[in-house]
Amino acid sequence: MNTVDNDDLLPEPRPVIGGRPRSLAEVVTVNDGLLVQHELLLAPGATAADLTAAMILVPPTAALVSHHGDVDVSLVFQEVSRDARRGVDGQPVGRGGDPGRT
Repeated sequence: MNTVDNDDLLPEPRPVIGGRPRSLAEVVTVNDGLLVQHELLLAPGATAADLTAAMILVPPTAALVSHHGDVDVSLVFQEVSRDARRGVDGQPVGRGGDPGRT
């Protein structure tokens, strides 16, 4: 391949107008004290692939606690924060709140 340098200037790159398109499935995570909530927002037109890509951000231990929607659908999952899973002395708290029993 032959290239010739004739000192022509290359065009400046232009920013994409409007930015990236909004995803049709997004997860918003909020830490609320000892609880962590993950809100999955689904917009009309979201595909199973959109849902799957967003759900990977929700931990498998999070439980569905509420849902909302008319046009957009919102599923709220909640989990106990990692700090709440430990007792005062830093030991893991097991079932029934007994330290050391997991």
